[in-house]
Amino acid sequence: MGAVKEFYAARIEEGMREEEPKKRDYPILFDSYMVQAILTGIKTQTRRGFRSPLSKKMEPAHEIWHDGGEWIARKKNGQCYKLRFSCPYGKIGDLLWVKETMIFNENSNSYWPASDGYLKTANYEKKIPSIHMPKTAARLWLEITDIKAQRLQTISEQDAFEEGCGVAKIFGFSEIGQSNHREGFFAKWIAIYGIESYHENPWIWALKFKVR
Repeated sequence: MGAVKEFYAARIEEGMREEEPKKRDYPILFDSYMVQAILTGIKTQTRRGFRSPLSKKMEPAHEIWHDGGEWIARKKNGQCYKLRFSCPYGKIGDLLWVKETMIFNENSNSYWPASDGYLKTANYEKKIPSIHMPKTAARLWLEITDIKAQRLQTISEQDAFEEGCGVAKIFGFSEIGQSNHREGFFAKWIAIYGIESYHENPWIWALKFKVR
């Protein structure tokens, strides 16, 4: 290729790179059990509640979906209306960096994942709660592959399995006496948000991801 062609080929390539959507990254908290589930490939989904007052605004909606530009809500009577909001965890293709409990070694100025079995062994090592973990210590980066807005209780058995919470049996939740992944997921949700949240059946973000 001649010098002129190489010059224009380089400019075209640069232009194509500039047109590619830039990925943003967002922090997301997981406990040690969920971190291990991600590392072993069991967990590929997570669900997070809508934040108030946005959650109250969603209550009249019967269905919510994204049309590629905006989120659309449909009422039970079939009426649709557009909603000007975005998912606080980003969009498809964006990245999530996992905040987890860490052990910080002041001598070496380094972090160790507490979920890997590290224990506080000396007075120069301290436990760092996940909420305070810095981005520089993140070892897990997740790429969002799908986002849906749905009611908490609409989760399927397969999606519950991919949540990585295991199985459980909650008395009174179903007529079938066998433990299942849906009730395992609900048990985890109730432990975090309370039984009232389950009965309210709130709108939640359902995120699918893959480890980068």
